[in-house]
Order: sequence, then structure tokens, then C-alpha cells
Amino acid sequence: MPALAWAQIRAYPARLLAVLLAVVLGTLFLAATAVFSATSAAGLRAVAAAPLTAADLIVDRDTEAADPGPDWSDPIADHPDVTAVTEYHARTVQLATEDRRGSANIYSIADDPGLRWFDLTGGTWPATPDEVVADTATLDALDLQVGDPVQVITEVDANQTSPDPIESRDTGDGTGTAQGRGGTLTVVGSVDPGVQPLTGVQYTLYAPEAYFTGESPFSVMASVADGASAEEVVAGLAAALPSDLYPMTAHEQAQLAADRFAGGSQQLGLLLLVFALVALLSAAMVIANTFTILLAQRRRDTALLRLVGAERGQVRALVVTEALLIGSAGALVGVGAGVAAGYAGAALTGLAGAGLHLSLLALIGCFLIGVGTTVTAAWFPARKAASTAPIEALRSAVPDGGARLRAVHVLGGVLAALGVGVMLAGAWTQALPSAIGGGFVGAVGLLLALRYLIARLIHLVHGPLRRMGGVAELAGANLRRDTGRAATATITLLLGLGLITALTTAAATGRATIDGDLNARYPVDVSARVSEGSVSPDTVDLVRRIEGLELVEAPRTERVALAGLDEVTLVGVSPQLAEATGTTALLGAGPGADPVMLLSGEQLRTLGAEPGERVELTVDGTGRTFTVHPSNLATASGTAAPVVRADVLDAMTDGREQGMVWGVAAPGADRDALATQMNLVAGADPDIMLSGALGERGDLTEVLDLLVALALVMLLVTVVISSIGVTNTLGLSVLERTRESALLRALGLTRGGLRGTLVVEATVISLLGALAGLLIGVPYGVVGVGAIVGGTAPLVVSLPWGQLALTLLAALVIGALAPLIPARRAARIAPAQGLSAD
Repeated sequence: MPALAWAQIRAYPARLLAVLLAVVLGTLFLAATAVFSATSAAGLRAVAAAPLTAADLIVDRDTEAADPGPDWSDPIADHPDVTAVTEYHARTVQLATEDRRGSANIYSIADDPGLRWFDLTGGTWPATPDEVVADTATLDALDLQVGDPVQVITEVDANQTSPDPIESRDTGDGTGTAQGRGGTLTVVGSVDPGVQPLTGVQYTLYAPEAYFTGESPFSVMASVADGASAEEVVAGLAAALPSDLYPMTAHEQAQLAADRFAGGSQQLGLLLLVFALVALLSAAMVIANTFTILLAQRRRDTALLRLVGAERGQVRALVVTEALLIGSAGALVGVGAGVAAGYAGAALTGLAGAGLHLSLLALIGCFLIGVGTTVTAAWFPARKAASTAPIEALRSAVPDGGARLRAVHVLGGVLAALGVGVMLAGAWTQALPSAIGGGFVGAVGLLLALRYLIARLIHLVHGPLRRMGGVAELAGANLRRDTGRAATATITLLLGLGLITALTTAAATGRATIDGDLNARYPVDVSARVSEGSVSPDTVDLVRRIEGLELVEAPRTERVALAGLDEVTLVGVSPQLAEATGTTALLGAGPGADPVMLLSGEQLRTLGAEPGERVELTVDGTGRTFTVHPSNLATASGTAAPVVRADVLDAMTDGREQGMVWGVAAPGADRDALATQMNLVAGADPDIMLSGALGERGDLTEVLDLLVALALVMLLVTVVISSIGVTNTLGLSVLERTRESALLRALGLTRGGLRGTLVVEATVISLLGALAGLLIGVPYGVVGVGAIVGGTAPLVVSLPWGQLALTLLAALVIGALAPLIPARRAARIAPAQGLSAD
């Protein structure tokens, strides 16, 4: 049987090439997902564990408890078995060069070389507080070299946030100290840690412990003496230290941090796995269609085998053996290519710092799934071919007709309803695994039910095509001859285009949701301030020239003593800015009414006031009455600064300082372009501090864009598989209509007309697949974002109309390209040859 199967493969290599390609692509996607998940998880674990590799134990402090002070590490250093101690500090600042501005994290370097977890690649270690080393990626991005100065901009602010020492993120918990370290620092060395902290910021620097003098460390790492047990030292410290300090071994801490990181990687891996399974389903449909074509071509061979005594089981075994051979070859190639693709994806997302990681068991599973998919897909056409009577097989191929309503279609409808219900419930409860699982079940149900529905729709399409006459009418009649097969090809295309639609819709809705949340938290899009004095008039002028800002204002500011809030910066804004930012409460109730003051929520709670309440406040020793309201405008500058109308501030104090400049973007403005222009302005003025929505949006959308690009590249695999499916469907149609095509040629139909019928057929299939993909993909994308966002921000639905139009254009391109090979084969058949075909 294997020899005969191999002979059949050699007889039809071109047709089996489609099966091979479908298996390769489907298995590639699955293996790439497995390798990406394993490699990215290992990379995340390496990020978490890297700072702890040189230590034996670590002591964390409870950030919710009172600050234990800068000397809380002294009892640890005094332990008799502790030989070296280093405090772990981290601070988020802004770096400025002549033409660049960006956020950076400055981490502490242990003074003890034995507690440093990376080596220098050039230069020297920093020895004074104004010296730092930079990672090579930062040096490359800023076009700096060892010995160059960098401008560090920070704020002396007790509420400044700092990154968490283990998760390496900006916590925003307000646990920073009042120690600012601005000014010019000199880069004296370069390092390549091998892994990059997941900071959400652009640049990374490392400073000596002296840079953080007077600050309370986030954690303390220590090494123990030779022969001493780290576990015993941890137990002793746990008994001696306060309850809000948590000692543990470095290994235990690394495992905890790695587990937190791995959770995010698993969710992304689960999402890619769903895409991979859908791609395999699409490949299975293509394989089934391809074997249907092969068996239709071999009807005479099948008949002869049956006539000479071959049983049905032997015919089925022959086809299954062919599928096994071609599936094994394709799955092997797909697994090999998937390993490379998965590692490349992890490297592009910056998650391959720990090197290539793969599971041999997982790769074997991918191989077996690829082979199993091929054999299963081939089983159904093999079963049908084996059941054909020998005398019937000696006749010409006859189309199967349309898709009739069967139990599988009803089951599909039930699964679709159940899956969509679970998906909506998961989105409502913010349970992402439930939403993804329900979405997958619903998608499978839709695919099962849609074959019948699309077949009925093709019947309806025949009417308009018939009225068009000529080639279009002929194409409509050809589609109607076997609507079931055309529906299968449509579904394979629906899979790829539908997933791309869902992903682009999710990305657009995600960006709109981010923008909506940022607009609510940041009434102004651009905010720059200086620590003291006024913003340079040249800088204000540069901000005014930024395209896309409809209003730019440099409000007057004044440092005042506000009873109950100590010294604060009071900001006076114009009525125009109040209207543009939606803070119309500032306009007041009319002449004679108390002036309005906008406060941060924390300030309002500190004063013990309710929104809209009249409060007696003492400003610089003078009692005044204000109506107070909470507003995010009071924190738009990155620090709490009460806001009043400009005329109210002028009536209270004299001064000319304009310590801030605020800008409001015009509707529909390109916010990425705004951020780029504002960074150029900031690079020209190292004295200003940036805040506002643009910087935070850039950090969020950068990660989103990277993940979307990665998924889109992988989803193109499904589209390629779907295109092969359309081509194969047309190939079978040409095979079955050999005599009919020859007769039409004999009656005067040109080769161009014959090709035209196939183009119309392919276009109808492609457009139906694209439209169905849009109708299904758009709600799937919106619900998916809803499940991810959950209750963290109000969902803002946004449809990417341009990308949806490109999806329809892609369908037209597929409709034009898919019939090229079948049309060429049909046009080459001479009328006399076709009429004599059996």
C-alpha cells in the first residue's frame, strides 16, 4: 500500500503541493505559537530574576505601610551571617538631549562588586553621584557614547512615583521620597544586562548608591557567609524585623516575580493558540477540498481498483496512506519553520532575552496534530470515493449539488449560541479565558452553521448575476451547480479575513478606549512645566506652532500658602481653556457668586469637603470663600495644583509667572505626530517637565501596536491558506466542466470569456467571505477588547474604516489572483480534446 500511495503522489505532484503547503502553514502557526510562548515566558522569568542572581536573600518592604526611613537596612547588615548588603533604588526621570526627550528609569548599582548582576562592556563603573552607566540600547537610541553628558530632569516632589524593584514598572503608589536628582550626569560606562526591564519607558541608566542618598530603598539584597544557610538567615531576620518587612531567599523571590510575569505571557500565548487552531481548521478545509479534487481526477483509477477486487477499506487505506505521507512531510517542515518563526516573534517583541526555549513534547504534539489534521481531512473524501460503485466511477465527474440542512448545521447553530453567550458573559465579568474559550466555541459553531447559510446565499446571488447576462450569468450557474463546495471555500476565506477584521477592530477600539480614558484623566493633551519661574517664551512659541493643537495657553501660576494644603501652585486659566477642557464649572454661576476652585480628589478629601461645597480657605493669610469641585485639570501638570479662573488669581495675588504651558488637541488630530513634535520641543528646552496624555498614550499604544503587528503577520498565514482553498475549488470546477467548457469554446466562447467566468466565481466567493468576515469579526473584536479592558476604563467602540475597506480590497485581489492557474488550465484545453474527454 505505501508503494502504491507513493506512486499516486508522484502522479499528481501539483495538486498535492496545495496539501503540502496547507499542512506546512497550519503546523508552522501552531509550532510558532508553542515556541513563542515558551521563549517569551523564559525571557520574562529572566527579567524578573536577573537583579537577584548575585544575591542570596532579599528583604522587601510593604509599600502600603509607613515609610521605615532610609536606614531600615541597618539591622540586616548587622546580622552576623550577612557579608554584604546593597539597597535597591529606582527612580523614573526624563532624559533630554538636543533633539530627543523621553522617560528613563535610573536603577541603583551595588557598591559591592559581588552583588552586581552584570558586567561592563566599556568604560568604568560610576564612582560619584553625578556619574552613571547606560545600557547599550539606550546609548544607541540617544546616539551617545561613553563620556557624553545627559540632562536629567526630575522634580523635588514627595509624591513622585518610582518603579517597583522586582516587577520593574512604574507603580504610581506614591512611595517615592523628596530627594530629586536633576541636572547633568556623565555616562562613564556601558553595560549589556542581556535582558531589558519591562518598564514601559524608553531608556535605562544605572547609578551608584550615593545617587539615592537619603531615600528609603524599595528592597535590600544581601549575600551570606560561606557555610551559612540562606534559609536560616531568612528565618532569623523574619523574627527580628518589623512585620512590614518581608525577608526571603533570592530564589523564592525570583520565583514569585517570574510567576507574576508569566501570567501575561500565558494570556498572549492563549490568544495566539486560538489563532493557530483556526488556521489549522482552515487548512483542514483546504486539504479536504484538495483530496476531493484528486479523487475526482482518479475516478477511473478507483473504478479499476474496485473492478480487480479492491475493497472499500483498501481504497480508503490508500488515500489515508497518501495523506499520512504528505502530512508527515508537511508537518515536519512546518515544525522546523515554526521554531524559527516563534523565536523571531519573541525577539521582535523583546522577550527572547533568555534565548530559545522549546519543549520537545510540545513540538512532537504539533507534528502529530499536523499529521492528524491531514489524515482526518482526507478521510471524508476517501470514504465518499470508496463508497462509489465501480460502474458509476467510470462515468464523468458529476457535481454534488448544494448543501442541504443537516444535523451538523443545527448543532453548529446551538454551539454558536452557546459560545457567544459564554463569550459575552466572560466579557461582562472580565474573565478573559472564559471570553476566549466561548469565542472559540462560538466561532466553530458559526463555521458549522454558515456552510448551509452561505450555500443558500449563493443561490440568491445567482439572480443578479443572471440578469447581468453573458459571462456573469454563466458564472452564476456554475456556482449554483455545487453551492456546498463554494460555501466551503467561502468559509476558509472568512476565517482569515474575519480574524484580521476582529484584530484590527480590537486595536482601533483599544486605542479609542485608551484615548477616552486619558482624555478623562488628562483634560489637556500637552502639558509642560518648570520647577520655578516661567516657561521660556521661545518654548511657548514652539508649542503654539505644533500642528494639531487647537488651543495653547501659558496660564499664570503662583506659589501660595493654602491653609490645610500647605504651599501649592495655584493656576489661573482663561474661560476659553475652561471650555476647551470641559471644566465649565470654573465659569461660575454668574456675577456675585463665589469663585470656583478645582482641586484634585486627594486635596478635596484632605480638606474634608464635598463636591460643590462652599469652603472658607486662607490664601497667603487672607480668608476667602470658594466653591470647590474635584477635577483632573488640577493634576494635569503631573502634580496637584489647584485651578481657578485667571481673573480670580489676578485679584488675589500679583505676579507674572507662567510656570506651565497647556495645549488641547483638535478633534481627529494625529496624537502620535503630536507626541513626536512635543518631544522635539522638549529636547530644545531641558528645563521643562512633560506630562499629559500624549506621553502615557505612547507607552500604551507602542506595546499594543507591536502585539497587533505580530498577530497580523501570523494571521496572514490563514489568508494564504484560504486563497489556496479558493484556487482548489475553482480547479475542481474546471475539472468537472471539461466537456462543458469545450462545448462553449466550440460555440464561440473565447478563452478570455472562459477565464472571465472563473474570475467572477472567485470574486463572488471572495466578497462573500470578506463580508461575512466583517459581520462576524467586528463584534468579536469589540467584545474581546471589552473582556480585556473590563472595569478599568469605559469602552469606546471605534471601527477602523480604512482597514475594513482594505479587507474588501484584499478580497477583490484574491478574487483576481485565485483563478489564474485554473483559468490557464481551462483555456489550454482545445474544444476537440475537451469533447472527447471521459
